[in-house]
Amino acid sequence: MRLASRLLAALTFLLALAIPALAREEIRSFAADVTLAVDGSVRVVETVDVNAEGIDIRRGIYRDIPVTMVGPSGNKIRISLDVESVARKGKPEQFRVERMGDFQRIWIGNPDMLLPRGEHRYTITYTMQRMARPSADGDELYWNATGNYWDFPILRSSARVTLPPGAVIQNMSAYTGVAGSTETAVTITQESDNVATFQTQRALGAGEGMSFAVSFQKGVVAYPEGTDAVLQAISDQRETLLSIGSVILLLLYNFTAWLRVGRDPPKGTIIPLFHPPKDFSPALTNYVQNWGFSKSGWTAMTAAIFSLGVKGLVKIDNVGKTLTVRNTGRKPDEKLPSGEQVLFNYFSQKGSVSFDKANGLDLATKRGELTAAIEQENRSVWFNHNTGFAVFSFVLAAVMVGAMVFFDVLDPFWMVVAAFLAVIFGIVATVLVSSIRSGNWFQRAIIAVWIGAFAINGGGGLLDIFTSVEINNAAIAAGSLIVISIVFAVLMRAPTVQGRKAMDEIEGFKLYLETAEKNRLNISGEPPLNVERFERILPYAIALGVEKPWSEHFEAELARNAQTGQETSYSPVWYSGSRRDFSSGSLSNTVAAASSGMAAAMVAAQPVQASSSGSSGGGFSGGGGGGGGGGGW
Repeated sequence: MRLASRLLAALTFLLALAIPALAREEIRSFAADVTLAVDGSVRVVETVDVNAEGIDIRRGIYRDIPVTMVGPSGNKIRISLDVESVARKGKPEQFRVERMGDFQRIWIGNPDMLLPRGEHRYTITYTMQRMARPSADGDELYWNATGNYWDFPILRSSARVTLPPGAVIQNMSAYTGVAGSTETAVTITQESDNVATFQTQRALGAGEGMSFAVSFQKGVVAYPEGTDAVLQAISDQRETLLSIGSVILLLLYNFTAWLRVGRDPPKGTIIPLFHPPKDFSPALTNYVQNWGFSKSGWTAMTAAIFSLGVKGLVKIDNVGKTLTVRNTGRKPDEKLPSGEQVLFNYFSQKGSVSFDKANGLDLATKRGELTAAIEQENRSVWFNHNTGFAVFSFVLAAVMVGAMVFFDVLDPFWMVVAAFLAVIFGIVATVLVSSIRSGNWFQRAIIAVWIGAFAINGGGGLLDIFTSVEINNAAIAAGSLIVISIVFAVLMRAPTVQGRKAMDEIEGFKLYLETAEKNRLNISGEPPLNVERFERILPYAIALGVEKPWSEHFEAELARNAQTGQETSYSPVWYSGSRRDFSSGSLSNTVAAASSGMAAAMVAAQPVQASSSGSSGGGFSGGGGGGGGGGGW
């Protein structure tokens, strides 16, 4: 007796362990009540009984419903979905709707709460447009009642359809199984002229569903006509039309703006010139040549300091690892250029300035004042950035991308991906465009932008409209809009007629400085190269980045003078360094090291941001309609 009791207890224990293991997550019943309206829309009430075990169904379920269909001619049909309500066990349940490609997913459940284990009844009510369609026998409602993409088996499934008053059912059929199956394991019952029910004869496995089709006489459903039909067709293709239209509109705007303000005046013939443009300072030469200051203005500041040194107004001491600029106390013989005046006032006030971190902020401030002084005097004189036109292009692109998101043709995720890739591609494209900006190459670049934009977007649009190939036209268009705006922001910059002439002169002057020694015997009319001419031009050479070849030319001239017993050494009074002797093959290296060293010293003197705690006070401000499927989450 005791043994029997023990065996019974053990059996009971094993059964208790086995019963939870046998429980599974499943849809125990799926019922769809579909009512067709005279405008072709349907109102659907789905009642779904699910068993949750905390495996896949932890917070609730989701329901996927297709909102893109393929029409009889292969065109895409877009359908609006309006979820009216969702309930669980008769009480309103939290839900949200998210676009997932050609589907819309209804997330049902509270993300902050776990669902109790056991059976739960969900009631989902929604409406969809344009579900009726013409057929050979009249009009038809072809409806995928359960969907073929559920993650769980469906033990029982049924559907009830109600046609508009006056409709008479002519033919009915129903299908079960995986997508594409022609199995008809369904019991069909016609309850009245316009009402029928469908009941599956077997359980449906995961990935299986039930669809039904009901035909009735023409004249019951009123289809859109005239303007409404045209607008509907346009809406069906809004992804392609809005995407391509946005690209074309932005291209037209930018190209028109470029023709108006961005076209460069014809470039002149470049010939070597012995002097910089009249009334140009070294800093201004750097500004015009680079369409703005190179290296954030440090090169222009270096050239300006050297210019002050050549004029005897400051002395540069570069002994060891220290760099100091001292005021000599002399007054300018003539009015200084605006940028040099800023630095002269600064050095006059300080007397002596060491280029270290203690003076880093001051140096950065003076660099800003120097560049601002030059820009204020010369803005729009030599070239225009046409910033307003470029900014409007980006605003227009942003509005178009926003419209694509608003009209549900571009997923926000793909918008971010397209923007990231477009910025990278746009930067590369602007570098290439800038490198071929002159001559026929530049015209080819403009043509390439047009052809590339049309080919990519137009080709994708045609594939999407007339074939079953899936092309994300909206993402391609979003990326194209950003690339177009970036490229044209660079193309929109243009020199004035006066600026084009000055740039040609600067380029010719730079050509002379770079090749003076190499072409010495072929140059006629060159002024004698003495110390005064070398020093006067040296700041310009620094501003143009050719101080080394210019110094080599002067160094070679000193060597030639040695053969005739003339001056052979050079020691500037305005500069002192560890290598004071500028002759004997060291001049060009010393000058190059001095100019580059000064710019590097100014940059190195800038303070480094320190990491600190913000809370302690160290912080700073800085088939058929319907269908789909579902699962658990």
